[in-house]
Amino acid sequence: MFENCFSNNIQQFILSNANLHIKSSKGETFLFHLIHLYDQNENKEYLITFNNIFNKQPLLLSQRNEQGRTIVDDIELTSSLSYYKLQIFYDTIKNILIDQIKNNIIIERFVLNSFGYHLLLFFNDEKIQVTKYVNDLLRSLKLRQGLPALMYDFAQAIEDDDLVKIQNIFRIKSNIYFAKDWSGRTCAHLAVLHQRREILNFICENYNSVISLKDNLNRTPLHYACIMNDEIAINILQHALAKQITDCLNLFPDDYKNNRDLCCEEFYAQDFPKNEIQKCLPGLSDYLKLSFYFPLKKSIEENSIDNITLINNEMNTMGFYLEDFNPNSYINDWLKGQRYIPLLFVALEHRSISSIQCLIELGLPPIGRMYISKSINNNNSRCVSFRTRAEELECFDIIDMINNLEDDNELKHVFKRHLSSHEINHSQTSLNLEEQLKRKKLSQQRSSVPKQYVKSDDNKSQTCILL
Repeated sequence: MFENCFSNNIQQFILSNANLHIKSSKGETFLFHLIHLYDQNENKEYLITFNNIFNKQPLLLSQRNEQGRTIVDDIELTSSLSYYKLQIFYDTIKNILIDQIKNNIIIERFVLNSFGYHLLLFFNDEKIQVTKYVNDLLRSLKLRQGLPALMYDFAQAIEDDDLVKIQNIFRIKSNIYFAKDWSGRTCAHLAVLHQRREILNFICENYNSVISLKDNLNRTPLHYACIMNDEIAINILQHALAKQITDCLNLFPDDYKNNRDLCCEEFYAQDFPKNEIQKCLPGLSDYLKLSFYFPLKKSIEENSIDNITLINNEMNTMGFYLEDFNPNSYINDWLKGQRYIPLLFVALEHRSISSIQCLIELGLPPIGRMYISKSINNNNSRCVSFRTRAEELECFDIIDMINNLEDDNELKHVFKRHLSSHEINHSQTSLNLEEQLKRKKLSQQRSSVPKQYVKSDDNKSQTCILL
């Protein structure tokens, strides 16, 4: 990018001293920007600059945007044209990670930054030599043991307001305060959001440096304390000399405190802290797509119940569930150059009745939508069979599609049986399908899709329509 303007020494000096953690309003670092520039104009200088930055600061790879996506996700979840164009960046990332794989400290920080699971995408090859510590660390991710389990227990202890357990975890792993969730939140962020004042005070007194760490939106714990107008948390953080740092919107914590109009409506909601903590980022679903979608898709197409069950067991062992997959697919949802088609839509298209029954019994909610642009050429559409059922629809609802099936009572019966009685059990949540369908109906009413394109009955629940 500035190769022809400066000598190599000056270039290295600039890259070494530049603040590359600055983010755009979408939470994206400069590395995201370089990839987008290359996608628009295949200039090799963008790749060279990317390579130089990444070599100097490899942990930038674990930075996520507002949706919880990493650079790896940004490359892999693109349309076919961009996907093949950007593979050169993917190869660069892999080569640099291979150079770093023997660095125990860097790899541990990747795991603490919740990038550990992405490492498994690169290092499933047993031929790559790693240290025993790194090998054990990667293995612990697959089994949810060791450090990954400790990170989960740490976050859970904050939610449970269990200071004694937190103190014990710090004795086991003194640098656990570096741990971040998929939203980039540290223990201090969580203590503020959960309003655990005693825990926050303990963190500030003993691990003061953590209060300056930022989440995906470059917000510190003080930002959220001011957004929530939590005077007690603000006083604790200010007493600990928390710094006034700008977030990705270039706003200081005091800006939110002094000008409430800057806060979005969600911040005024009665359950803001709870909703903020529990919101499901697309980043989680994105990782599952990269790691498990294609094996599941193949198993569904082959109607292999055994393979579906094995893959599900592997996911569960890692702490993931089928319900974590996004049940919807929007026009710009791509996966390795292919349009992302939710699992139930794949099973329905292939009429894999056994697979549908297996997926639902394993916890996949029988809900979902597929959005298709009217301008798409049917001959090139992966979902041509769906369009023949409702040519004028832009939004295909899984329940509506089942309702519209003719002479296929067996398939209808599978959905009817599970919609009327089945409950989805999760280690953290337990929501029955009736509640999910109520939420689904509410989201339909709020949807921006024109009503003439969506079949619905405001007087009946989806369960009633089917039954």
